[in-house]
Amino acid sequence: MKVARVDQRPYVEPVKSIKSKHIEKGNTKSEKPVEEAVKYEPSKDDKPVTYQKTGHVYDHEAVAKLKRQSEEAYAHLRGLIEKLLLKQGHSLKTITSEEWAGIQIDEPTRLEAQSMIAPGGPLSAEAVSDRIVDFAKAISGGDVEKLDKLRDAIEEGFKQAESILGQLPEVSKETYRLVMEKLDKWSKEGKSLEK
Repeated sequence: MKVARVDQRPYVEPVKSIKSKHIEKGNTKSEKPVEEAVKYEPSKDDKPVTYQKTGHVYDHEAVAKLKRQSEEAYAHLRGLIEKLLLKQGHSLKTITSEEWAGIQIDEPTRLEAQSMIAPGGPLSAEAVSDRIVDFAKAISGGDVEKLDKLRDAIEEGFKQAESILGQLPEVSKETYRLVMEKLDKWSKEGKSLEK
């Protein structure tokens, strides 16, 4: 299988390095599992958190945990790619567009990447959509009135990814569908609480 270069991006150091272990004898688990997803929980008060004229409640702790989870999953995937490139005499810092076309994906790397996007994996449509929606809830303080602005920002992010890739992979399309479904559910929950 060959990998085609999509777009050259400047090299960025990963936030945290996670050691990857290639799959051996059917083992699809990585050496260090990605932490279980953080769920946004509204305030422990009797009433749900809503927009206040003095400013909205921003859940710094939940946002920090969600960012850390995303960075860990990204670093793990990036580590897989870096190891694959190093085996073939390249690095992310030095590989050219022409060289990307010749990169061969070995079976252990393909299987590990596939397990990451499979149901239950840290980059599955379900897991990523949960993190996106929980992040939206956390940065808005659970304020459903901000949903239109949040939805617009999420849609713009998916459009930008599509313009970079040319076409979204199926896992990304499923993630988008689940995000919109979960945002609709959150909206309905918020409207029923207002009544």
